Amino acid sequence: MTNPPDFMTLWDYQDPAATASRFQALLPEARAASLQCELELLTQIARTHSLRRQFEKAHQLLDEIAPRLTDATPRARLRTLLERGRTFNSAGDKGSARALFEQAWQLGLKQGEDHLAIDAAHMVAITTPLEEQSRWHQLAMTLAERSQDEQARGWLPSLYNNQGWTLFELGQLDEARACQQKCLAWHEQHDNPAKAFIARWSLARLTRAQGLHEQAMGDLIQLQADMRAASVAEDGYLFEELGENARVLDDPAAPEYFARAWFLLSQDGWLQANEPERLARLKALGKL
Repeated sequence: MTNPPDFMTLWDYQDPAATASRFQALLPEARAASLQCELELLTQIARTHSLRRQFEKAHQLLDEIAPRLTDATPRARLRTLLERGRTFNSAGDKGSARALFEQAWQLGLKQGEDHLAIDAAHMVAITTPLEEQSRWHQLAMTLAERSQDEQARGWLPSLYNNQGWTLFELGQLDEARACQQKCLAWHEQHDNPAKAFIARWSLARLTRAQGLHEQAMGDLIQLQADMRAASVAEDGYLFEELGENARVLDDPAAPEYFARAWFLLSQDGWLQANEPERLARLKALGKL
C-alpha cells in the first residue's frame, strides 16, 4: 500500500471540470493506496458532476460506489452520503438531501470524523427553514470548538459567519454581532486580512441594522482606507453600505456612493440574474 494522495487539496470549486480532470488523473494512485482512498476520490468526482448540474452522472457514479462500500471503508461511506445529499440538494430536492445529511451527521459523530460531521451539519442547515438553521450551526460550532482535529477547527470562521447571518435574519442582532466578532478574531489571529475585511463589513452591516448609522459610517470609511492601503480592489458592497448610511444621515455624498455601488455590482452575473430589483434601486439612488 502506498501513502494515500491528499486529493482534497486539489479542489477548485469554481472550476469543477478542471478539478474532475485532476481527480481522474489521480485515480490510479488512489487505487494503489487503498479501496477507501479510491472510493473517497470517486465521491469527489461525483461532486464535480453535481456542481456542473450533471445530476444523473453524479447519481450513477454514487450508485457504482455503493456496492463496493465495506466495513473497511467507513469514511468513503460517509462521503457517499454527503455527496448524494448534495446532489439532491442542488437539484432542488431538499427533503431527500436533509435525510442524507442527518444520517451523515450521526455517522460522522459515531466514527469520530469531526470535520465531515461538521460538513454534514452545515449542509443540514442549508436544507432547513430559517428557524432551525441556528440550532444546526450551533451543533457544528460546538463540535468544531471542542475538536482536536485541525480540519474540524478550520470550519469555525465559516460557521461563525453563517450563524451570524442566520441570527441577523432572525432579528437577534446582539448574538449575531458576537458571532461576527469571533469570525473577525479568527481571521486576524490567522493573518487573513482579506477575510478580516469581509468580517468588518459584516459588523458594519449589523451596526446599521441596530440604527447606529454614524458609527457604521465611521467603521466603513476606516475599512475603505485600510482596503486601499492593502491594494484591495474596490468593493461594490462596501459602497452600497456607505450609501445606505449616508442616505439616512442626509450626507450629500450618498448618490455618489450608490452610483459606484451600482457600477461595480452590476458586473456581477449572479446579482443580475437573482437580484435585478436591488441593482435597479442602486441605479435609481445613484441618479444614473
